[in-house]
Amino acid sequence: MPAVDGSVYEYFEQGTAHLPRSNKTVAFYGRRLDLGRVTAEIDGFARRLRECGVGKGDNVIVCLGNIPDVVIAFYAVNKAGAVVNLVHPLVTGERLKEIAVRMRPKAAVLFDEFYPNYDGWKELGVKTFIARAADYLPRALAPFYRLATVSAAAASAEEESFVSAVRRGKAADAGGFPEVRGEDIAVYMHSGGTTGLPKTVEISNGALNALAHNLLDLIGGKPVDDKDAMLMVLPPFHIFGLGVCMHTSLSAGGKIVLMPKFDAKGACRLCRREHVTFICGVPNMYGKMLESGAFGEDVMRNLKYCYCGGDRLSESIKDKFAALGVRAGNPIRLNEGYGLTEAGICCVNMPGRERDGSIGKAVKNTEFEAFGEDGRPVPRGEKGDLCVSTDMAMTRYYDDAEATERAFFEYGGRRWLRTGDIGRLDEDGFVYFVDRKKRMVKISGYNVFPQEIENVVNKVPGVLRCCAVAADDGGRPAVRLYVQPAPGADRDALDKAVRTEIAARLMKYSVPRFVEYVDRLPLTQIGKVDYRQLEENKE
Repeated sequence: MPAVDGSVYEYFEQGTAHLPRSNKTVAFYGRRLDLGRVTAEIDGFARRLRECGVGKGDNVIVCLGNIPDVVIAFYAVNKAGAVVNLVHPLVTGERLKEIAVRMRPKAAVLFDEFYPNYDGWKELGVKTFIARAADYLPRALAPFYRLATVSAAAASAEEESFVSAVRRGKAADAGGFPEVRGEDIAVYMHSGGTTGLPKTVEISNGALNALAHNLLDLIGGKPVDDKDAMLMVLPPFHIFGLGVCMHTSLSAGGKIVLMPKFDAKGACRLCRREHVTFICGVPNMYGKMLESGAFGEDVMRNLKYCYCGGDRLSESIKDKFAALGVRAGNPIRLNEGYGLTEAGICCVNMPGRERDGSIGKAVKNTEFEAFGEDGRPVPRGEKGDLCVSTDMAMTRYYDDAEATERAFFEYGGRRWLRTGDIGRLDEDGFVYFVDRKKRMVKISGYNVFPQEIENVVNKVPGVLRCCAVAADDGGRPAVRLYVQPAPGADRDALDKAVRTEIAARLMKYSVPRFVEYVDRLPLTQIGKVDYRQLEENKE
């Protein structure tokens, strides 16, 4: 196994050292890049960065989606000794400038299609490289992309292109690369924070490598090769996408299949074409694939492991997935897990180690406890503040010592991170998510958890998804429940079934005061129900 205490690039390099350089590493709309080319281009861009004065401890903004450039840029920045400052490519120009002014990046890799949206970027004088999806598209598709992005290309013409930088770096003599240790910061990732307020999380090389090491069991527990492929729809600026889909899969020797923008039928086509064996996604993604009619038995037969995180997984999606597996003669299950930017992927249901209603058991080198208000673990089965102790934990919040101090505490000789969630553990160590602590609603002195309401309602046949949020009832706190019916569901019958189930399963304080049926619930960019947007509508 590669050593976790070196750089992220070294971990990837050691994990793939036994493979032929001809092994396919990245697939992108029919174009397949082999390991030899990927490592050569990582080295080329790393040399170009060094030539531009990027050194150890500097940060480089990487503002890209799921295109091959992001893989090369990520490992190259790390090889050059710098920190990868991951930013969502749909960020506003104002927000991008704010990040740059605050964090003073030495360089940036921006996406050509969105570059015109970054007003005022040139004024900052940051060395900028422009990545284009056409850089690695098949020759037949690249001209169509260039034609569709003529105006974007014109706007970014003054900047150095990513592929030019790679070529120039290959010919450069930029000297050696600095030593990078496990304790050095590898990534800045912008998160909601465990308190719900915007934070920048510092993740070390060792923590990101520990994530790949701890999660290897998720893809069979041993190195793989390009006969195994991970569908990467989740973005690299999300810990699930970066840590599992990308770093774990690539370092184990597998191939990643990149999809920049999710489309259910397109994802199913990619699964067939690239013989995808692993999928990590969010509930909405799996739901749409199953509903599309394109997720057939031919796709299911190739799959070895499928995992879901980011939001609660409904029973209907799990049941549809399991039924399809049985028909395909491959009765695997869709396994649910839990993680957060500050601590990686912490617990997962796995084949042979799963429990209904649970988000799984802690992965390697990780412990969970639910703590009470007295700062001590509560008895098994009782709810408390869910806390985790793991070698995947962040180092700190960037430039925020006070928030870092609030996030961590010592107990029993271990360093614990407050997740900001309410949960419980059973006697066998399975973890159960109750709700986000910040979503808790206090009604008549009783703690009401919207997630518990959603868990009950999502099991009602005919409910596609639902969301419970805080509301106001004439000056008194209450709960409003939004329900999105499944296609073809009879709303009157569904409303009766929902109210019957609520009355039977929930305490009176948790019964929603308002129930509203909607054609569609708002989703975040990674497919979670956007409860914050719904809360803004409370009356």
